[in-house]
Amino acid sequence: MSSYCLITLGCFRNEVESDNFRSALRSWGHEEVGSVEEAEFIIVNSCGFISDACDEGIDTILKIDDIRNGMVRRAPIIVAGCMSQRYGTALMEEMPEICAVVGVDWGENLRDAVAAVTSGNKYAEEPGVPRMTSCARSIDSSDNATLLVRISDGCDGQCSFCTIPGIKGPHESREPHDIVNEVRKLSSSSEREVVLVGQDLTSYGKDLAGDVDLAGLLRMLSAVDNVHWIRLLYLQPQGLTGDLLEEMIANPKVCNYFDLPFQHASASVIKRMGRSGDAEAYLETVEKIRKMDPCAAVRTTIIVGFPGEGEDEFAELRGFVKEAGFDWLGVFCFRPEEGTKAAGFSGRVNDEEAVSRYNILLGIQEAVEYSKQELLIGEELEVVIEDRSDLSGYDFIGRSFREAPVVDGVIYLKHDESAEIGIGDFRVAVITGREGLDLAGTVS
Repeated sequence: MSSYCLITLGCFRNEVESDNFRSALRSWGHEEVGSVEEAEFIIVNSCGFISDACDEGIDTILKIDDIRNGMVRRAPIIVAGCMSQRYGTALMEEMPEICAVVGVDWGENLRDAVAAVTSGNKYAEEPGVPRMTSCARSIDSSDNATLLVRISDGCDGQCSFCTIPGIKGPHESREPHDIVNEVRKLSSSSEREVVLVGQDLTSYGKDLAGDVDLAGLLRMLSAVDNVHWIRLLYLQPQGLTGDLLEEMIANPKVCNYFDLPFQHASASVIKRMGRSGDAEAYLETVEKIRKMDPCAAVRTTIIVGFPGEGEDEFAELRGFVKEAGFDWLGVFCFRPEEGTKAAGFSGRVNDEEAVSRYNILLGIQEAVEYSKQELLIGEELEVVIEDRSDLSGYDFIGRSFREAPVVDGVIYLKHDESAEIGIGDFRVAVITGREGLDLAGTVS
């Protein structure tokens, strides 16, 4: 048995993948430790979706190497995940600090890599064709009520700016009984907020035999004991069918939280992005959601500065953001990614102008969020207690159905000291005010 340290970078999906690593490594007799200094080998679960994420991975590897320099035995480094899949063994050629790379379908390759590096050798097998690993998960490392569950991986989309299909491969769904059994096992001891993750949740089931879709999976998961909330991250706009929307709104366990990455509003820019739709269609989608539930939370992401985004296109985008009144908005400046079609497009917006447009949209969104939060003061919201608060005057941090973990705001909570409250509890909070762009409330 060898000890290892696992360092996770990137998004929600990598948190799930790290638990898959832990599950496999435990079954092979390895023990996780909390620091590089204690470990006999080190795994960096990398992100490679954008160049900034790759830079973070490289910096992390170099920092680990600095720590190793003071150790009697230099624990070998295995790099896994998206950056490994994207660049393969070329990473080892560029960085002698790395002893092995394994791709997104790591399976037995990880076992072989561990055996090699713990024997003093390097493992230089090129990652194979990208696909979802089939290794079963038996560990949940979260320390609150949130249970992240991957239901699919990969994407069949042709977005001109995106590296995901090349890194993760085509869309692939997990069998529904595997997902349900995983949730049942990992939620057996307490109530959970089950967060379903994947690159394209709305395509779930299209590649499986039988009558399988996301709405049906939601019904199956809702029947599992201790599933208190179900949250979906995220939903491609064109995949939000009437059946799925009706199930989400009608199912009391499904959070009426719609993360729809529209990316832009100008039809010409959207077409260059390799996507479908326009501002009118997107606004109809938002209106349909709010007609069915006026309290539903709608989030989107937008890319500014995409090649071909002139003043007219940005004006249309600006008007779209104002009219839609999103509850949450993520804005990103376009950066050309190696290997994508958009990297070769003409009509680039200079960085200074892109940052200016970024700031304009955030200014619009801040006013929208402020007005929406003002309307919530005095209301009751069910919250999940996520952590203790470091902000003076508050005891806990919580979230309602409106706030996804990490990406959205939080609710700062005071509580009646006579009431026993713990991390992971679901309680009702009265919203009493605001702290910046976050809400504040009391809970008992």
